[in-house]
Amino acid sequence: MKLKYIILILLILIIILIHINSLAFPHSVVLRHLILLLFIGITCYIAYDSRRKYIEKYEKLRKFMKICAWCNKVCYIDFGSKEEKWITFEEYMLLEYKFTSSHGICPKCFHNIDIDLDNN
Repeated sequence: MKLKYIILILLILIIILIHINSLAFPHSVVLRHLILLLFIGITCYIAYDSRRKYIEKYEKLRKFMKICAWCNKVCYIDFGSKEEKWITFEEYMLLEYKFTSSHGICPKCFHNIDIDLDNN
């Protein structure tokens, strides 16, 4: 569980305990209000943070990716300068998602290479 949700649950429990034991804490009105304000603030922050993450994901999915039919390069638009760049797919993944890749050979291509080597 994330730390922000644990803190939120603890604040809810503290609010419930203070309201249940209001006879034991007759002067706890200020404390109750402070905890309630803290609870509201954390709830608003969690809602804002979740909304911001979903908007970022939506913006990435909303973009249409253009790929060159001949060289398979990807059209990358730099939002700072609004300039189009044609870059490799590996460069695109690194710029957009901070994802590095490595090259390998799939089993089908490996089999084809093996057959080609046997024929030579």
